Amino acid sequence: MKTLYVDLENGYKSLGSRDSIKKMFGYAPLEFNTFSDFSSFIAQLWTRERIESVVDIDGVKVNQTSLKVVPKDGHKVECMVIDTASEMAKKYARELKGSQDALKLQQWGKLKDKLDSFFAFTNSIPCSLIVNCHSKAEQDNENGVLRMMPYIEGSTKVDVGKWFDFVLYTKVRKSKKGDREYIWVTARDEHYCHAKDRSQMLDAEMPQDYQLILNAIKKKGWNTAKILIIGEPGSGKTLSCKTLINNNKTQGEK
Repeated sequence: MKTLYVDLENGYKSLGSRDSIKKMFGYAPLEFNTFSDFSSFIAQLWTRERIESVVDIDGVKVNQTSLKVVPKDGHKVECMVIDTASEMAKKYARELKGSQDALKLQQWGKLKDKLDSFFAFTNSIPCSLIVNCHSKAEQDNENGVLRMMPYIEGSTKVDVGKWFDFVLYTKVRKSKKGDREYIWVTARDEHYCHAKDRSQMLDAEMPQDYQLILNAIKKKGWNTAKILIIGEPGSGKTLSCKTLINNNKTQGEK
């Protein structure tokens, strides 16, 4: 699967050298200093087109008009990885803030609108999407629960999961042999409050192996999947991308 790896915080070394990443994924990794540069690049690859169609409801012809995201210039990107959404949001916040000490109230609203618009667009691109995101623990004093939230600037962190088919949390534990096992949590609870699996085919806890997800979406008949990975540094977010290639071992087999 031809995969475009977008490195926004210099994390590519977990996957190897730039040359080895190009050999593995088919494209050299990309990096962008500003959110605007990254957003402009996305607009170079995909664009919205107005699509007219007719739906037959028991003989009643209903005209439908929709906007569909299509690739430009015939590129063959099958999967895109954004590493990480946390840094992407920070880059845009820094653009908005400029020389100010902090964002103003109206700028926080602009930040949310921009990020929501970006995720809405990438939700519609005709390829699979993996977005890595750092986690941040937040205490819910009302219920006495420690929630693991996406570490994204502004209030987008509250509902960012709506744009994804899978929201998975990373987890590292020791096996009985003493080895470290790299796990994805797919089932929601009060601690992993964003976790979800729209395929309903994954185990509540599973190895960090994208082949298991690709097999699930194939059985579902989906063309693509949008995946959000939330976790602490060093918990496998970037390294698990190696399993996008069929002949690589899973994280648990390191």
